[in-house]
Amino acid sequence: MKAIVRRALVGLVCGAASSVFLFSVVKSVELGLALGALLGIAQTFAFFDLERGSTIDRAMTCAALGLALWTVINVILIPMAAGQSPQWTAQEMRGLFPALMGWLLFAFSLGAVTQAVRRISEHFLGPELPRQRPSAPAQTTRVVILGGGFAGVTTAEHLEKQFRDDPTVSFTLVSETNSWLFTPMLVEVATSGLEPTDISTPLRTTLKRTRILRSKVTSIDLEARGSVQLSEEGPPKRAGL
Repeated sequence: MKAIVRRALVGLVCGAASSVFLFSVVKSVELGLALGALLGIAQTFAFFDLERGSTIDRAMTCAALGLALWTVINVILIPMAAGQSPQWTAQEMRGLFPALMGWLLFAFSLGAVTQAVRRISEHFLGPELPRQRPSAPAQTTRVVILGGGFAGVTTAEHLEKQFRDDPTVSFTLVSETNSWLFTPMLVEVATSGLEPTDISTPLRTTLKRTRILRSKVTSIDLEARGSVQLSEEGPPKRAGL
């Protein structure tokens, strides 16, 4: 509740301060102050997600609303309140150009002043909302599959389907090659009956969630169940289980 009141007060003050640009637009100081205060309160709640953005970003975002407010109020509502039709023609809208500039200056000033005042209030009064403590990361189960042949790839495919919606399970497949080779058809390739690409499929195109690690297994720590010793170019690596 305190955060809502504080936010509304900031919008009220900033809207009233920026309403000097509306005095000539609405032809009334009282109406300009009231309209500026109401719009200031509204924009503090409408642009809640921009509180961490830069001042110029918020000012430009608010300035874009100036055109919409000018269209609704000066082009449509004020003429209709006077018993006239909306001023849609090019000549009539050119006559309202000074009012458009007033709205743009008001909206730009409102966005910039509001962002500056909110940062000042956070510095002296603290954040509007209490910061939530980051939740502890979920424990991840790591599955390591050794070998990229029929058994390894089929196992990875079935595990991906079984744990499709479970982000806490990750898969790593260790293979000496980065493709799945259908070895019984090698004779067909040797006799030019098939192309090499017909019997070889890249593992990464078959497995979507599995990390492919191209390496050779040299040892497995069964007692600790913690890692697999891998051999590849460079220093030895370990894949956690």
